[in-house]
Amino acid sequence: MKLPLLCLFCCALLLGPGRSSAPAAQALEQIDLFHAGEGGVHTYRIPALVQTATGVLIAVADARRKSGRDLPNDIALVMRRSLDGGRTWSPAKILREVQSGGVGDASLLLDRKTGRVWCFHAYGPPGIGTFESKPGTTTGPTTMQLHAIYSDDQGVTWSPPRDLTPKFKDPRWMGLFATSGTNIQISTGRYLLPLVVRGAGGELSSRNIYSDDGGDSWKTGAMIESGTDESHNVELTDGTILQNMRNGPRRAIARSRDGGATFGPVEHDPALIDPGCNAGITRVIDDHGKPAIVFTNAASVKREKLTVRLSYDDGRTWPVARILHAGPAAYSTVIGLRDGTLGVLYERGDTQPYEKITFARFTLDWVRGSP
Repeated sequence: MKLPLLCLFCCALLLGPGRSSAPAAQALEQIDLFHAGEGGVHTYRIPALVQTATGVLIAVADARRKSGRDLPNDIALVMRRSLDGGRTWSPAKILREVQSGGVGDASLLLDRKTGRVWCFHAYGPPGIGTFESKPGTTTGPTTMQLHAIYSDDQGVTWSPPRDLTPKFKDPRWMGLFATSGTNIQISTGRYLLPLVVRGAGGELSSRNIYSDDGGDSWKTGAMIESGTDESHNVELTDGTILQNMRNGPRRAIARSRDGGATFGPVEHDPALIDPGCNAGITRVIDDHGKPAIVFTNAASVKREKLTVRLSYDDGRTWPVARILHAGPAAYSTVIGLRDGTLGVLYERGDTQPYEKITFARFTLDWVRGSP
């Protein structure tokens, strides 16, 4: 891969087509977007975040109406949009709901070429979640399904849902879902969508499905390792795909040289303590022109201490870290914004992690400011 393409790709990750003309950011700004109990919703969970090609921010979450539990549960997807870099947000609106069953675990992806924004998500037919899903079929009323909707107008309107499950599911699998948060299109144009698969023996594992034609067709990558769970990937400076996976008290990592289809050995990163929780990762160009990996997670043995880390050597070491929220915290996702700041959407609270979902925007200087 030629260096100019990689440099342009790095800039696109952080800046998009051009820097925003919005006012300069303060070092750290936070705003709570979803609060448990609002709108008759028991719990809001599972943050997903993307910035469109024109700079609009879209935040999506589960509205878990009757309890905080996963599917099968009465869950709808809700959305808020920001036109000013996250300073103000539109009222929450329903993005998708179903008459029976539930939808949740949104993951957002921006196609940098077309500007299309995808929202991939789980659909659970009545009574069906990851652990109730049955093998022997590629879709239907007894199995968890992966659906997708898309927007070509910055999230104002959305397409009808598509069931992608028959395009990639092995009928021997007992269940599956796509990892929530923010997912990527790599420099070749490939969409990468990390899956959690519950295999024929009931074990969980990470792998990717991928599309090289803008989401029309999908191929299934190899299992990375049994026992891995929710994961996200990032493209490194040489085109390698780094997969960062939930796998016990330390994050598991593996590298791919073929665009996320197959991976080398799995290792555990001793610096990335984790309570078994979804996390966020992205690559940006910092204010000195250096590529940096940004990682966010609940950096503790329990769901607390939402921490932002920086790596300047493609994720081999993490010399910079700062706590964003010291109290209870859980899922997070992180993106580089067009004005050069970072945006994180994450779960947090005062007494437990699922009281609210908060959007934080901050500068790299804030991350580097103190441990």
